[in-house]
Amino acid sequence: MKNYLKMFLFCLAIVFVILFGVVTYKGYDKLTNYYNSEFGVLNKNAYVGGDAYNYIINGTYAAAYFVLAAGFLISGIVCMTGGFIIIVIEENNKRNGAETNSELQEGLPPL
Repeated sequence: MKNYLKMFLFCLAIVFVILFGVVTYKGYDKLTNYYNSEFGVLNKNAYVGGDAYNYIINGTYAAAYFVLAAGFLISGIVCMTGGFIIIVIEENNKRNGAETNSELQEGLPPL
């Protein structure tokens, strides 16, 4: 059961890190790619007529994307840490089990 949980946590961490990259790119795109044309077809990240308003809107979108990206990154790190903790606990249990068995064998009287 722990092996499945460990793999699930690592896969979930990978998904979160990928989502972090995608959302960070979208936020960076909102900040850097702005073009307001007289022709509506050529507009890029333009919502209203004034440039200042569009910069404010794009900055707000970018901040929201960056906060979302930070949440994905923190979630990925937490999942990865959980997977590593499970690995350490399993290794510790294996060592303690081997030490306990050797102590029991030394303490038994010979047959």
